[in-house]
Amino acid sequence: MISLGRHSYEFKTEATGESVPDEIEDLLHRRTDLSTFLVHLTRDTKKHGARDNLLSLLEDRTIRARSALGMAADLDDYLRDTRATQRVVCFSETPLEHSWMMVRDIRGRTQKFKPYGLVFSKSYARRVGCNPVWYLDITVGHDWLTVPVNKLVAEAKKVSRSRIGRLKGDLLAEEHIFRLTPFIEQMGNPSGTRKEFWWEREWRHVGDFAFRPRKVVAVLAPEAEHEDLADEIEAIDHDWEKRRVPLLDPGWGLERMISALAHIDPDDAGPWPA
Repeated sequence: MISLGRHSYEFKTEATGESVPDEIEDLLHRRTDLSTFLVHLTRDTKKHGARDNLLSLLEDRTIRARSALGMAADLDDYLRDTRATQRVVCFSETPLEHSWMMVRDIRGRTQKFKPYGLVFSKSYARRVGCNPVWYLDITVGHDWLTVPVNKLVAEAKKVSRSRIGRLKGDLLAEEHIFRLTPFIEQMGNPSGTRKEFWWEREWRHVGDFAFRPRKVVAVLAPEAEHEDLADEIEAIDHDWEKRRVPLLDPGWGLERMISALAHIDPDDAGPWPA
């Protein structure tokens, strides 16, 4: 029996007439607050704009892990070239129809993302090592879970020094805590500087994120650029030409996105005949 407001739905087997338990997979597909996808957005850099950076990712078939993040990011110089690197690729679990807010100019946000990006299925991302970020609250008034994490990091540093007291990256990389720290962040405002990014529903992949064209669910870009961008993507190589990857505008609503993912002719996508 499923109750939705005033309505109830009961499913029974034909053979026995008994109620059939729901499969959790069937229920989760109805949860519009839970996204099936992860989005990686691009931004302007010193040398290139967000659009060019997007095309570069598609051509390389790899998103480079350029930034060290998490609660041991300050050890990047020692860990960057080890299996315990703190450098990650970031994604958002925000539902596609709400991705528009991720590219807004938000006060206090240091990263300025543009409406360009890649969409992957969450299932694929999990298979290749992506995990959600764990946010530890540092609001004043209660014990902070960051304290034991910092103690574990300090203990790892203590046993990873040479005879003359210098930190050694190869020894640090053997400490298990550094396999976890890239996925741990803080949330709160203990010192007057607000750090509240849990709403981004961030996932991370440690190290570079390589992919094949058929694993890209869609490309995000402003609608006015879709025609030209589609030609540029298909011109990269035969695999991209064959993929015919859907292009979505982050500003679109869900129905418009569904039409594009289904490759419905834009003239037939509505809301009225073109």
